[in-house]
Amino acid sequence: MRLELNFRVIALFLTVVTVAIFLAACTPDTVSPPDLADAAHVYSNDCASCHREDRTGDHGKNITQPELSDFTEASLEAFLLDHKTAKNLTPEQVAIMANWLKTTS
Repeated sequence: MRLELNFRVIALFLTVVTVAIFLAACTPDTVSPPDLADAAHVYSNDCASCHREDRTGDHGKNITQPELSDFTEASLEAFLLDHKTAKNLTPEQVAIMANWLKTTS
């Protein structure tokens, strides 16, 4: 019984550590400065670590144009405002990013 409990504690600990490492990998090392208006640069800094440079997804979802077809720019902006890394962006940057995601392949 005691041995089984120890294995469960170890398994739980390893799971928590694995999840923490996974989440840390999706946190950008640099956050775009507030005056940055270049969406491609913002994406490269803040999004590509999870969604890949080509936007096909890795830890994050596929966010290529076909996958975003159901989003309007306004609904995409609303989504981005609540997204982990986009919370560091200004509303103007979020609007620029939403437009870039919808219009750039």
